[in-house]
Amino acid sequence: MTDAALQQLFRTAIAAADRHRLEDAVIAFRAVLLAQPDYAPALHGLGVALRRLGRVAESEAVLRTGIERHPQSVDLLIAQAETLEDWGRLDDAVDLAEKAHSLEPDDGRPMAVLARLRERQGHGGLARAALETAAASRRPTAAALTALGRMQRQAGEIALARETLDRAVRAAGKEDMAAARVQRAIAMLCNGEIAEGFREYDWRWKTGLLPSLNPGLPPWTGDPLAGRTLLVRAEQGMSESLQFFRLAAGIEGGRVIFEAPPALVPILRASHRVYEVVPEGGPLPKADCWAPLLSLPRLLKIDADTIPDDVPYLRPDPSLLAPWRERLGPGPKIAIAWQGGEPLFEQRKREIPLADFAPLAAVPGVRLISLQKGGGRQQIDAVPFPVYDPTDEMDEGDAAFIDTAVVMQECALVVTADTAIAHLAGALARPCWTVLPEGGDWRFGWHATQSAWYPTMECLRKPPGGTWRDVFDHIARRLIAIREGREDPAATDEAPSAQGMGQAAPYGAGPDDLSGN
Repeated sequence: MTDAALQQLFRTAIAAADRHRLEDAVIAFRAVLLAQPDYAPALHGLGVALRRLGRVAESEAVLRTGIERHPQSVDLLIAQAETLEDWGRLDDAVDLAEKAHSLEPDDGRPMAVLARLRERQGHGGLARAALETAAASRRPTAAALTALGRMQRQAGEIALARETLDRAVRAAGKEDMAAARVQRAIAMLCNGEIAEGFREYDWRWKTGLLPSLNPGLPPWTGDPLAGRTLLVRAEQGMSESLQFFRLAAGIEGGRVIFEAPPALVPILRASHRVYEVVPEGGPLPKADCWAPLLSLPRLLKIDADTIPDDVPYLRPDPSLLAPWRERLGPGPKIAIAWQGGEPLFEQRKREIPLADFAPLAAVPGVRLISLQKGGGRQQIDAVPFPVYDPTDEMDEGDAAFIDTAVVMQECALVVTADTAIAHLAGALARPCWTVLPEGGDWRFGWHATQSAWYPTMECLRKPPGGTWRDVFDHIARRLIAIREGREDPAATDEAPSAQGMGQAAPYGAGPDDLSGN
């Protein structure tokens, strides 16, 4: 095969990989290597294509051969590190990424890979240090800048995150642009730039992380419905469905059909705020146009001054209260939840160890009531303090959230991590203290303690460099003061953080009644 023919075959392989025709790319790369077995770019391309096909063992073997023949190839070392990451061999992947960085200190790619590996290992500080090294290199990648901007935003450094993410957008190519723009959108939303942030957030559809929801109907443009039927399709999860349902419920001039996660259908239907609520996964109803749920703020032209905060917009059936009142018994009760899922685009779970709730259990005369669902419930048996778990008595099927809403009505206060429970409490206008990580979460708003979306909610953030226990010690001191009939000390308490823990609860968002009467 002539050199010209070989180069043409290699270009064909690259083009197939770029168009995600990975099987064709594998065939073409193998053909190149059959003619020139030591050609490093083809070994690299074949290894990457195999990994993207999920053929990790084959990818590892190809790349190991490539590294044996080209031990100084940064491209091969990075590709092998990513393959070993997919295989779960994180320590070996770290070694390869560090070697690649030592060979090319001005190349930001090895540090970007190393940062991702360190984050997966739970070493957030080392991950950020690696990203800062990558960002300061002569050739920082958009991926590294995007990841650094995300970590800065999660640490509450919003202005710095915006600068870094602006750099990421400028450096991004076609493959990296959507991720950079989505992270910049989230930083905007965390900064109170609601209108601009939701416009930018439309880039989420180009990340490949969301399934297409397009039902083949014309997209709604926000114009008057004029008697038409609008299908609003939920996306991302139950928290978002609970939070943004209010926007669908406020659309007038036609019929609104809301497609929701099945577990939420009964409680959303009970609100009687939209024409119909249908479960995800079922047959789609007839409609004239459609919109994805998190596009409604943009379509309705919501900004920081027009966020609809009229609560409650969900209500449980009052006839269900009496049985639960008898089950839960007398005295003041605090409902708690500690574990949610991993929100899209965040790479960190919404969870707090139940053990860190211990100071609440020490508040005299108060009972802790678990509203935790799913995998986190096993922690109840591992803590040395009592938590009443009524979830076995709840309907764990489609009506589970109705029971949860009723139990909330019987509790003086909800204290929860960033979970769907927080959004349900806010939608029900229940007093709720939501415990957030340092940088908070854009879904609750940008104010240090108040939620822009939920008037009866107070946001309590983990102090920078502090622990979750610091937050719960602070909460316990406040609850003890309230139990003793003293003023809520939030405005004067020497809180462990100046951001989010030193101001009084807004809008009278304290407990309903902790007096014990």
